[in-house]
Amino acid sequence: MTSFIGFYGCSDMNSLHDQYMQHGETIYVGQTDSVKIFPGKNRVKLTFRSYDPKAAKLTVYWDFRSNSVQFDLSADRLGEEVEVIVDQLEEKQYTFELVTSNYEGKYPSVPAFISGEVYGSKYIASLPNRKISNATVFPLANNRMDVDWATTVGTMVGVELLYRNFSDIETSLKVPNDQMNTRVADSKDGVMMYRTLHLPEINCIDTFYTDFVPINFSIIDDEKLNRLLFRRWNPSEIPYNALSSQGWDIENMWDGNYGDVNPGFSSDNGTLVPWSFTFDLGQTAMINRIKIYPRLTAAQEYVQSHPKKITIWGSATPDVTDDFATWLYLGEFNSVKPSGPGPVTPADTEYARAGEEFFTVDNTAVRYLRFHVLETWVMPNNTVQIMELDLFGFVIE
Repeated sequence: MTSFIGFYGCSDMNSLHDQYMQHGETIYVGQTDSVKIFPGKNRVKLTFRSYDPKAAKLTVYWDFRSNSVQFDLSADRLGEEVEVIVDQLEEKQYTFELVTSNYEGKYPSVPAFISGEVYGSKYIASLPNRKISNATVFPLANNRMDVDWATTVGTMVGVELLYRNFSDIETSLKVPNDQMNTRVADSKDGVMMYRTLHLPEINCIDTFYTDFVPINFSIIDDEKLNRLLFRRWNPSEIPYNALSSQGWDIENMWDGNYGDVNPGFSSDNGTLVPWSFTFDLGQTAMINRIKIYPRLTAAQEYVQSHPKKITIWGSATPDVTDDFATWLYLGEFNSVKPSGPGPVTPADTEYARAGEEFFTVDNTAVRYLRFHVLETWVMPNNTVQIMELDLFGFVIE
């Protein structure tokens, strides 16, 4: 609502002044100047300046002078901007009259008029919550909660989240309008409420809130890590000796080619197991499970280069060596042949083609991984091959 200061026409203005002129020009109190109005919840703030030292009181009238409130004015604030609050107002449009007078309440000034809106329960009942595009909670990642927000509309100025943190303390988190994704990593139970903040006018003195409502989260055990971030990396003590001369580089392990036509990752011929290889996740994450896709050609499936037993290690920093004491043990992978001893069956092939999965035993956040191959399906062996690798867990940063 646009605020304004009202003025009368010439004849009306002269009639207002005539009543004061009858008493002489020097006895009436000067009118308030630079009047502004700021709307609020069942109240308004009025600001003004008074330049007359005789102005000791201000009376604010509304509803055709059926209601009023009076304020004392300080001579020390002469010429300064003064603000007063008029409260306990009904929700509607108002026109206020500001009249100054001397300390006895005599010689009232010419009124200054200004209009504005007062907001209340009806306005609050009409307010929408900011819409949520997606909300997910990850119980295995200490109840991490991710919220994707829709674009803000209307008078929205933010969102307030309410949840209990790890210390069981109720925690409030403000989300600004320009934030489209919010992550909460310290939720005790994965339960959250939210409400939306509104300002009906840019100069409003009160923020209005919708009621708190629960966020309905989808529950996900883990998420697939972004393999586009994976990078070749190794400490000097663990050199790469891949069969790179034939295109079997480590990058093939995360190139998205799950079949047997394209090269995967292979150790160089002559490299006996046990054998380690390392790489950088490009992100710090808690790894929950790993899927390994072996080579499925007849000469390699459950035979020579097909890994059978691998221990997995991790580190949050690159400050590691070939000494396992510098690494964190994450778990052990053991390949399975569903049909047991004997020829490879179609069921064996389908099982391996889907990726052999295992769960880690430690969910500590890491960035660097070390795979230590202990056995292949035929031992001794001097080649290890993996076509593709999927990692699942929770990104920390």
